[in-house]
Amino acid sequence: MFNKAKRKTSAYFARFNYVGLLVALILFCVSLLPSLLPRPGLYQGLISGINVAIGYGLGTLASKAWRWLGLWELPKKAKSIAWSLLVALGPVFAISLLFIGAAWQNEVRQLVGEQAESGTHLFRILLITALVFLLLVSAARGIRKLSKVLRRFSEKWLPRRAAIGLSVVVVTVFLYWLISGVLVGSFVDFSNSFYGKKNNTTPVGIAQPTSPYRSGSPQSLVPWSTIGYQGQAFVARGPNQQQIKDFTGGQPMEQIRVYAGINSANDAKSRAELAVKELERTGAFSRKVLIVATATGTGWLEPQSVDSIEYMYGGDSAIVSQQYSYLPSWISFLVDKQNATEAGQALFNAVYSKWATLPVDQRPKLIPYGLSLGSFGGQSAFGGASQLQFLTDGALYMGTPSDTALWGTIANTRDVGSPEWQPVYQNSKNIRFAAANDTILSNQNTWQKPRTLYMQHASDPVVWFSFDLLFNEPDWLKETRGPDVSPKMRWYPIVTFFQVTVDQFFGVTVPNGHGHNYGNTIANAWAAVAAPQGWTQDKSDALQIIINSYSNE
Repeated sequence: MFNKAKRKTSAYFARFNYVGLLVALILFCVSLLPSLLPRPGLYQGLISGINVAIGYGLGTLASKAWRWLGLWELPKKAKSIAWSLLVALGPVFAISLLFIGAAWQNEVRQLVGEQAESGTHLFRILLITALVFLLLVSAARGIRKLSKVLRRFSEKWLPRRAAIGLSVVVVTVFLYWLISGVLVGSFVDFSNSFYGKKNNTTPVGIAQPTSPYRSGSPQSLVPWSTIGYQGQAFVARGPNQQQIKDFTGGQPMEQIRVYAGINSANDAKSRAELAVKELERTGAFSRKVLIVATATGTGWLEPQSVDSIEYMYGGDSAIVSQQYSYLPSWISFLVDKQNATEAGQALFNAVYSKWATLPVDQRPKLIPYGLSLGSFGGQSAFGGASQLQFLTDGALYMGTPSDTALWGTIANTRDVGSPEWQPVYQNSKNIRFAAANDTILSNQNTWQKPRTLYMQHASDPVVWFSFDLLFNEPDWLKETRGPDVSPKMRWYPIVTFFQVTVDQFFGVTVPNGHGHNYGNTIANAWAAVAAPQGWTQDKSDALQIIINSYSNE
């Protein structure tokens, strides 16, 4: 019985390549290393399965190349012993590393203020890893079989080498068509259909505003039906007059919210021009502050951020934005990135063209703002740091993607000795980076106006995701790390890229002050950049208490 089971086991493992399994085991262990944020079991299994499949493929390729070259091989008995050791010790080693990996994940949870998890989910990770690995290996074997069929068919008319080359070309073209044309195309079509339908609905509990100071109202130049799902939420919500009065203690003005939806005009430039006409209609250019806000991919504007500035100015404010997509930011970043750039440029340029004609002492503070993909799009309006400072009265950008040109220029020319996760630029004269309230508040007497503030956490995967991670170690891992990044995190080619990619899917699920959540610093951030006259730290603290009651949407 024992010998029969042993033969079955040997027969099963004989279907796999020894070196491939060995490298797969190594990459499985590497995949358990911590990244920026703690990973749920499903995501850990997905990452591990992909890495195990990559390791198996690389090991198998290396093994076949070694044999093809006719180089030295182990004796048959030694191979048998090596297989026995791998079969016996491999699972023990993998499970032991799984428990160590769980401890690493709990360390990351502690760094970002989350509760530790029990080890009961570890075998679920193993199951998902095995399923993903087997699925990818089966797919690869199917592709190999297809290539062999094509080669044998071609050999009837072509020399063997030509047939091999033709089969490789045909299979490569087929895979490219399947992935880019069918899978990606179908995904984009489905996303457009699903989110497009949602964009044409109205959020639950939202009604058309009646105030003339809101886009979509009966007096507005922007029809309510064209503003879109997120635009309707933006113009219909916000603190009411009583809430602002309770905070300021004085008689508030009614704040202005202007928004042009993707269906409000044909292109970004036309939407921007329509938004400026709305600003003129509502009297926005006579308010104390005018926020040019670039939305995220869906057209969403974070309530914590936009409400804060309205509380701060007692309603004597105007916020303008336009929609350029209805897809979530991570999809929009892949397929609509140019639209974000065009929208950011068009909106700021249109607003600035009108604002610049007004008397200096009679126009509002002009402050660009953006979060995430909104920060990416908004910064495209400026060719450099000096232009940003010359054309505005300050700026606030939060969770900026690393692909942002202006952010990249500033970060890459930071003062010597300052780390990438929190760079110092030109001795922090006008532009500063911060991750926490204490950094925002430090040395404010040396911070000259106009002020630009970049809020970014060392643990924010949206900021640090880059395709460059595939084959290059980033500065934010080589240099002094942020306080919420595990000292055990290491860069590995391909592996780290997949880890940070997956981290983005739960960047907003961690507590405030970590990941992609910046709500706990918003009052001090706005006060640093655009505080009204007479503003105090006590007022910032009181405002932050209000904002802390908000939940992420």
